[in-house]
Amino acid sequence: MWSEVPAALRRVLALTGLRFPRGVLGEEAWRLAAAVRERRDADIPGLVRATARALWPALRAPTEAAVARGLERAAPDDAAAFDAALSWARREDPLNPLALALALQAGADLAAALTRAAERVAALDTALGGSGEEAAVARAAGIVVVDLLDLDPEDFEPEIAAYLEAGETVEALRSLSRATGDADVRTWAREALAGLDLPGAGAGLAALRRLASGSLPGDPAEDPVWTAAVQALAEQAIAVALAFDADPG
Repeated sequence: MWSEVPAALRRVLALTGLRFPRGVLGEEAWRLAAAVRERRDADIPGLVRATARALWPALRAPTEAAVARGLERAAPDDAAAFDAALSWARREDPLNPLALALALQAGADLAAALTRAAERVAALDTALGGSGEEAAVARAAGIVVVDLLDLDPEDFEPEIAAYLEAGETVEALRSLSRATGDADVRTWAREALAGLDLPGAGAGLAALRRLASGSLPGDPAEDPVWTAAVQALAEQAIAVALAFDADPG
């Protein structure tokens, strides 16, 4: 369907990185992601429209603000594309080209995350039954949760910095979990993992679901899903820092 998105709009999305936030995506977007991943092309247009209808009323205003900011910084050659996108952003109609393009992008991004989750689960299958099984399950859970929720290490920068300064010890990880793990985000993380639907997945998926089963622990440091997620975020932050250090540019 990307071929049906106006070129000007594709340009604006590429320049701004504008997306519907992963945290607001509901069941419509998840169904769209499944259809994209399974290449059910006939189902995709209707699911894109359903996703746009569900998300546009709440996200129109912040989308308009984001496009307006982009217009202020746009190069002269891109001003016309931003003007067109801004006119669509001002429409209440959830089936305008910008709303539809963002809905399609949300489904495609989520489908890609599900594909990566399937690959991670398949790799986990080979680790089950070995001496490092518990650590392998936790590591896979953390990486999958961070990807599915689209969490960003920058949003937890002070807490991760404190964890690194404390030497990345077990107690430092517990402190990091407590400093970042409010109940809402932990509930979201556990629901994403427990509800992960990967047709054909084996024992690895069952192991991840077991990790997310049961009631939400009151202490974030006792929540294995969230502890795994923040550890994965810290590892991402370290990898980014090392990449910057290694690049003299």
